[in-house]
Amino acid sequence: MRPLNHLILLSEPEPTGPEPFGQDGRLLAFASWMGIPAKAVPLRNSQEGSALPDRLLNEFEAGSCALAISAETLADHASIADELQRFLRQCASALLVFGCTNAERHLRAIARLTGGMISGSEFPGADSVSFSFPQSAVSFSQQLAGLGYLGRYEEPIFAFEAQDAAAADVIMAANEAAVFLRMDRGSSPLFLLSMPLPDLDQTLDAELELQEHYHRLIPLLIFLRQCFGASCWHGPESTARLIIDDPLLTEQYGFLEHSVLMKSMEHSGYGTSIAFIPWNYWRTSRQNAGLLGEQSNFAICVHGCDHTNKEFAIRDSALVDRKAGLALRRMELQRQRTGAAFEPVMVFPQGLFSRAAIAALRAHDYLAAVNTSVFPTDGAPEGLIVADLLQPAVTKYDGFPIFQRRYPRRLFDFAFDLFLGRPALVVEHHEYFREGVETWQDFVAEMHKLDPTLTWPGLADQLMRSCRRRNASNGSIEIQFYTRKFFWSNREPDTRNFSLCKQEPNAASIESVSVDGESSEFSFENGFLKLEVQAGPGETHGIEIVDREHPQERANGFGLAHNARVMLRRGLSEFRDNTLSRHDGLLKIAKGIVRGLKVTGDA
Repeated sequence: MRPLNHLILLSEPEPTGPEPFGQDGRLLAFASWMGIPAKAVPLRNSQEGSALPDRLLNEFEAGSCALAISAETLADHASIADELQRFLRQCASALLVFGCTNAERHLRAIARLTGGMISGSEFPGADSVSFSFPQSAVSFSQQLAGLGYLGRYEEPIFAFEAQDAAAADVIMAANEAAVFLRMDRGSSPLFLLSMPLPDLDQTLDAELELQEHYHRLIPLLIFLRQCFGASCWHGPESTARLIIDDPLLTEQYGFLEHSVLMKSMEHSGYGTSIAFIPWNYWRTSRQNAGLLGEQSNFAICVHGCDHTNKEFAIRDSALVDRKAGLALRRMELQRQRTGAAFEPVMVFPQGLFSRAAIAALRAHDYLAAVNTSVFPTDGAPEGLIVADLLQPAVTKYDGFPIFQRRYPRRLFDFAFDLFLGRPALVVEHHEYFREGVETWQDFVAEMHKLDPTLTWPGLADQLMRSCRRRNASNGSIEIQFYTRKFFWSNREPDTRNFSLCKQEPNAASIESVSVDGESSEFSFENGFLKLEVQAGPGETHGIEIVDREHPQERANGFGLAHNARVMLRRGLSEFRDNTLSRHDGLLKIAKGIVRGLKVTGDA
């Protein structure tokens, strides 16, 4: 099916009820957010003759649009099924019927539309419903195919039943019953969906994040991508990275053996970043710094400053600014003394950070933050919403990017990251390698099965290339990027105009923008910095956004007494990791003691 350029929603002439545009409104909002021109076309009442306005046949070229209609609207216009078939043949290339339920009127409407090939039944929801994506529908669900997850869905679930199983592709199932499927009606595909549609403005739960919305988001993402292809916002490449927190640059730290890790990286083809604690900068020898040069895809980034308890969760702007500056200074001093280069990416200790910490990172020119949570400890008046987490990075706070990472617990979550076009960033600690590297190598192999094109570039490199892009109808390419330094390539066979944008809520903070080192014109619109660049085939270009300078004091340490306390914390942590971790009983007792004393970073 060739990519389309419009989504037409067939709607009621006069929507009513407490939420008059309800699911219809959500569909239009989601399509628009995905970069697809979408509009609602009211159907005519039956007494006015044909329900479909005549202008629809004249307004769109043959095969140029996709249609969508709710099961409720379809049921209200019982005679429209035949007209839809005619319109599909002449103008549209796909039809989505959403909001299907067990209501008798819905069943009759679906049966008429499908020629009696589809019926359905209802079963109760539960605290734990198994949602799955059959491997047979891999052309639709891509990285998600063959996987599933357990989710909560307490409402009754309507499942489709095909008279001929071979005539329908089940794209998504709940407890092995079809809730999203595709079938052919003539020359056009018909998609049927019973799951509710997502609300992009819904505030997220910090614990569940997008996971409680998977069943709403994924079907609509699949339908729009299937119909509109590269005209939808999408991630251009699939990347991943392993990040191991805390180790020193030594041959062995706890259960992590450097030589074993290097062989494993070469064997399985992955890349690793060590989240290095800047306080340890004085402990790195030139010899150990040489470990970074043994493998080209092995690097270090910044992990806090002293790695004390909740050190970046504080709201004191001056103090957290000082810590952010001191962390970079220590990493730079280590580089100058030992040659240990580092990536200016922050991993927050304990995964905790305040909004003041994000402002401090931006003020000190960090590239990005990578964290297990993208929710600040002091929250925000409006909170994070569904739309915020559907992008590669969250930039709601000061326009600074926060990329999310995950523990390698559930493969489906990484498949969803890749499906969205987000970097698949994996976090672990030395304990994960207690039994060796085989478990991790198996996980890497599973990730490569999800996406054979998956690559593992350096952390900073993949963040500086992370973006969403779409092909505009005028032949130009639109790109939304996230880091202050960004690189992209023109992969088209001809010269193209690129329209680039980055969320920047405070236009006054921007001093200049350069492209390949040359000053470039830019503008602001609706909270986004925008610029235009022309690129020839195969060309790669780089953008840098420079903030206005603001006074900064030299980031000095916090004195001997503070350093003594940090040394005690680090000593206890390393004794735990290198010695107690090999004795489970002693480790359990020790952890209880240090948590009670609050002398380590384990909150």
